[in-house]
Amino acid sequence: MNSRTVNYAAFGVLMVSTAMGYQLLWGLLFLYWTIPNFYSGHAFLLSDVNRLEDPLLFWAVQLAWVVLGLWLVVADVYPLFVGN
Repeated sequence: MNSRTVNYAAFGVLMVSTAMGYQLLWGLLFLYWTIPNFYSGHAFLLSDVNRLEDPLLFWAVQLAWVVLGLWLVVADVYPLFVGN
């Protein structure tokens, strides 16, 4: 299966899960997005954030994606824990 097909399938699954009130997949996606950023030194906010040029913003974005990703996963798996 090529990456284009995977992207279309992932988009569909994300939209259906969001419509059904599940945020777990978004959380996993946020966590997945951080992995290549750690290796490449680039993150994307509204534009490219380079670790060497702006380390404070780079790590703030990374931390935000990790925290948001974990929060969304925990909110679906343990809803009473986060007050949903």
